[in-house]
Amino acid sequence: MPKVRLIGGFKDPLTRPRYIIWTGAVVLLLAAFVVTALGVTSTYWFCAEVCHKVQDDSIIAYDRSAHSEVSCMACHVPVGITPIGFVLKKAEALGELYLTATNKFHLPLNPDSHLALSRKYFPEKQCNQCHNLELRPVTPSPGIIIDHAVHSENDIQCTACHNRTAHVEDFDLTLTDPNTGEPNQKHDDFMLMTACFRCHTLTEDSPSGIWAPGACEACHTPGFELMPDNHRVEGFYELFGESSGHAEMAREEYERAGEAFTEWQAHVGDLTDYDLPVVPVAAVNYCSTCHVEREFCDGCHGIEMPHPAGFAEAHGDDGRARPEVCETCHATAEGVDFCNACHHPQGDPTRDWIPQHMGAVRESGAQACFDCHAPTYCAECHVRGGS
Repeated sequence: MPKVRLIGGFKDPLTRPRYIIWTGAVVLLLAAFVVTALGVTSTYWFCAEVCHKVQDDSIIAYDRSAHSEVSCMACHVPVGITPIGFVLKKAEALGELYLTATNKFHLPLNPDSHLALSRKYFPEKQCNQCHNLELRPVTPSPGIIIDHAVHSENDIQCTACHNRTAHVEDFDLTLTDPNTGEPNQKHDDFMLMTACFRCHTLTEDSPSGIWAPGACEACHTPGFELMPDNHRVEGFYELFGESSGHAEMAREEYERAGEAFTEWQAHVGDLTDYDLPVVPVAAVNYCSTCHVEREFCDGCHGIEMPHPAGFAEAHGDDGRARPEVCETCHATAEGVDFCNACHHPQGDPTRDWIPQHMGAVRESGAQACFDCHAPTYCAECHVRGGS
């Protein structure tokens, strides 16, 4: 090996081109690697088979959607992103690989659809790069009126409503969570009427702080059938008949929506400032999309519904003063005294109790009477001659 000559303490200039060539080669190889990596990680194969392989339900939904021929990058990379921004976006996505490798990924992916509510990740221009509403007519479902311009003017981006367009979940999810063994849950569908009522309300109050009109004519064409099919099934509501259907639905909705709203309030502060502060769909009471609860329910029942805490222990005075209110729900047929059916089961609830009570007292004694009445109650009639 020839010795390197030193001239004035420096290497011979004739040997420098070797280092330049090797440095250039390394730079070119690194650039080729980066370009190849960016290209490979932008393919459907990488997204579906590597990064999100454990979230196959989202991939299946994408494959069955109208966007299945549109690349993942077209929607998930900001429009007009710079080369540097694109590289940083890829670096940010490395977090997904970490979650997958450490088995800490979400099932389903993006469970609360926060990305769909994000003005940062899904601004309106993300959809408008293909969907120009000025040139493309909108064809909503029959009977539905949608004013897209009003939503746009109020800075409500497309995905705030169209959250599952590219990942349509109109099929049964048979995949299971490998951590729990339970079937994966579907995402909330923001195209349901309950989702509209995250902002649209029948009153001036909006749980999300974003108000829009909730009157039927604001979103439905004249003549549209407003009563849903589930209200027509036998047992949903029948005057003095089987009506447990509507009562059970109201009770379940009241409890479910209340719990979801309370949970949302506890975590709303965790949302970033670019997310729409709308309540989750689960926090919207299905009944409230057509009825103002306090006006409709209480107006029909004549009393606060559901009954407030402690009602059962103190309902006697109200029941005696307004028995017809109790009978609205509790009478099984017109003319049946519900109070007698419950409190005096020994008698015939279709007849007045007073003429019947002597036989019941003779057979069973008066002790049961004192469960509701003071000991002096009997004296009102039997001693003082009351009527």
